[in-house]
Formats: sequence, structure tokens, C-alpha cells
Amino acid sequence: MMELRQLRYFVTLAETLHFGRAAERLHITQPPLSRQIAALEATLGTPLFERHSRSVAMTPAGEQFLDHARRLLSDLELAVHATRMAADAAHRELRIGFTMYAAWNLLPGLVRRYGDAYPADDLTLNETLPRDLQQALMTGRVDVGISFPLLIGGSLCYRPLYREPLCAVLPQGHPRAGDARLAVAALARESFVTFPASTAPTLHEAVMTCCRRARFEPKVRLETHLQQTIVNLVAAGLGVALVPDSMRRIRLPGAVFLPLDDSPAIEQGIYWHPHNTNPALADFLADAGH
Repeated sequence: MMELRQLRYFVTLAETLHFGRAAERLHITQPPLSRQIAALEATLGTPLFERHSRSVAMTPAGEQFLDHARRLLSDLELAVHATRMAADAAHRELRIGFTMYAAWNLLPGLVRRYGDAYPADDLTLNETLPRDLQQALMTGRVDVGISFPLLIGGSLCYRPLYREPLCAVLPQGHPRAGDARLAVAALARESFVTFPASTAPTLHEAVMTCCRRARFEPKVRLETHLQQTIVNLVAAGLGVALVPDSMRRIRLPGAVFLPLDDSPAIEQGIYWHPHNTNPALADFLADAGH
């Protein structure tokens, strides 16, 4: 019979594709991990992984099973959380996952309004990368997420709340730093500081689209995950960047923000799991709609 721990072991190994790292994350040794994966494969009657001398790869059956395993674990986490909330109806908690970028626009207003309306509720804020937010919502670690649009199917609900353009960030000593506005084409020969596409795919695509409209591919010098770090590196003279307009609120010495003549709109909104029955989530969604 399939065991719950086997599902957890399987998902962790699928995410790491390395028995050593998976065992370390699970706080176990490799032999019991190998035994439980083998037992799960025996129960299912098919291999889930291809084992090589120095690598692990998923089989097509493993990739198919991964979606179902994640969904089962997610539903279980949500059921446990909902049960605990029902057992203590007087205590309400809302866990909000957000990207760093949201802290400069959507997050403060949403938290302030909800806190004013429900002062007795406990609010927990979890800052994360966009690429990690989906898993946090699916597993029930957070009740609501604030992010750019995520590249997902219909597993989560989404409501757009905010749109803004990109702006350029230049070092203070840049020849164009004194301009009132900037055409993106003026940056065609510059070195860019940006972030990997895996960190925030939709924002990355917006930056690439902005450059391609000006008929050039940005020459990337440095990549880092956080927008604030990007601005800091630009201020140090290590390149230029395109960031959401809200980031100009940083007011970092050495960084000059300029509006762009033509920029795609950057959208941000809230995500939640449709099976999350936390009553605090329902109230938050109702309040966010105003």
C-alpha cells in the first residue's frame, strides 16, 4: 500500500533529481530514501526515475505522477490547516506570500486595510521569489500570494489588481542620466543587470519584449534574483537595468530612474488555492476587491 511519506520522498527527489540532496532536505540518509522510492515504484508497477551513475532523471510515468502527488499533498496540507482553524474558531490566521517587488506597491495597502478591518486576526508575511510562490500556495504554506502572473494552469485562482510600466535605471554618472525620458533603443549598446528567466518569467519576458521592440537583444553582464539588488548594482556603475516603475521608491544614492517612451505594462495580482477554506482568506479576498 502506498504511504504518505513515500509521496513526500518522491516529490522531494523529483525536485532535486539527486538522492544525496533529497535525503539531506528530508533529514534522512540515502538508503531509506532509496528503499521507499523502490517500494513506491513496486506499488505503481512502473519505474519513476532513471538512475545513472552520477545523475537521476524522471521517466514519463514519473513526470505524470508528480502532478498527482503534488496535488494530493497540497490537498492534505489544506485539509489539516482547515481542520485546525475549525477547531479554534476564535483564532484566525492569514498567511500572505509576496514577492519583494510587491512590498513597494500592493502589499502595504492590502495589509493595512485588512488589519484595520480584522485587528484580532494574526497576519504572517512570507517574502519569496515568484518561482517559489506557486508551491507555497499549492502546499498550503501560505493562504494568498501577491505576485506577477505565474505560468501555471488552472490549479490556482488569480485576480489582477495593479498595472504599471517599466522604467530605466542608470548610474548617476551615465551620459543620459540627466534626460527627462529615455528611448529604450538608447540602451542597445549598454551592459544590463537583470535576473534569470526562471525567477520571474512574466517580468523577464516584459523586459525582453521592451528591448526587442527597440530591435536589440540586451547584453547581460550580471544576473541576480532581487530587484533591489539589481538597482544597487546599477548604482555601483556595473550596468543599466529595466525594472518596474515602483522600484524608483527605493531612492538609492547613485541610481537614476527614468521613464521610458514605450513600455509594456507590468501586471500584478493575488493568487489563492480554490480549495482553501480559511475564512480569513475569504474576507481578505472580499476586502481586496474594494
